[in-house]
Amino acid sequence: MLAELAKALDYAFITVRRFLNHIGYFRSYTHNGKWYTLRTSPQFNREGLWHFKGIGFSKHGSLIATIGYLVGRSPAGLSARELAQKLQHPCHAVLTHLHKDGELDRVKVQGEFRYLSTQEQINRRQRQQAAAEQPPSPSLSLSTQAAVLVLVEYIKNPELSFEQIAANLQQHQHLSVAAESIRRFFQEHDLKKTPAAPTSGH
Repeated sequence: MLAELAKALDYAFITVRRFLNHIGYFRSYTHNGKWYTLRTSPQFNREGLWHFKGIGFSKHGSLIATIGYLVGRSPAGLSARELAQKLQHPCHAVLTHLHKDGELDRVKVQGEFRYLSTQEQINRRQRQQAAAEQPPSPSLSLSTQAAVLVLVEYIKNPELSFEQIAANLQQHQHLSVAAESIRRFFQEHDLKKTPAAPTSGH
């Protein structure tokens, strides 16, 4: 820390900073930037990060600058969880501020926010990739086509449960329908579901 250096060298802070500027240093992106290391010390990984005894250093500079670099080079953006794993440091609050300030864009994918670059071309690519990773949502209400296919499946196999009907439609018709939607459809149209007959053991 700067105070430790100043005490050991018996120099004022401003003089120690001048020495560090002359020698070359990196300042930690963790611990509010309180830790310093010589420029020759870090052995950065491919993403430009180095950790020593729980202290994180980045060749990209501050935590905000490092987040910007990591997000900008990611194909589909990064979630707070993914960034925390890379940085070995929580950053949810920082990401929220960066989004509010317009420094980062974000989109929800599979229940969590994915943070994206605000540069137009990068943002477009990341949004397309993120959308490709998002599984199709099951229908909340049945379309006419889905209703017909549900009825056909039920007529062919009246012993199937709503969950099994949904699974069959997904497998054979590539139609994503929630079992709850099928159950609601039966209730709304006062259709009685015949329970499966018990099988006798041998």
